[in-house]
Amino acid sequence: MKLKHLKLSGHFNFYSVDRTAFKEISLFEGSIPAGFPSPADDYMDMDLDLQSHLVPNPSSTFCIKVSGDSMKDAGIKDGDVMIVDRSLEVKNRSIVLAVIDGEFTVKRINVNDKELYLMPENDSFNPIKITEEMDFLVWGVVTYIIHKAI
Repeated sequence: MKLKHLKLSGHFNFYSVDRTAFKEISLFEGSIPAGFPSPADDYMDMDLDLQSHLVPNPSSTFCIKVSGDSMKDAGIKDGDVMIVDRSLEVKNRSIVLAVIDGEFTVKRINVNDKELYLMPENDSFNPIKITEEMDFLVWGVVTYIIHKAI
């Protein structure tokens, strides 16, 4: 995948996705069982354009590399690439890229009893209660996480 580096901000590197980054690859009809091998060639259906699948709103979508492990239990690991869409509505339990007092963070939104929290997905980190005194902004909703299979 080709990413064009845009900006370094604190612990985060921002990238744009090159339109040729997701070349069409084969898509197989149905699903493949994880239990035993299947002759997948018998089910070849069409090409899959990963760009249109992963990035439905190109003008408002960007990639950013993760630094740290506060979201490891959500499957977001240090070094992963997140796809973030700024056009999506933020909902309770969304994973977002947010800015708090000029610092970027990735956390899960949690709204309860008129209070807003940014929740880590790692017991070693504490929730962040958002107060009126904070300069707080959601930059976008995390839609996909890309990382190499082990």
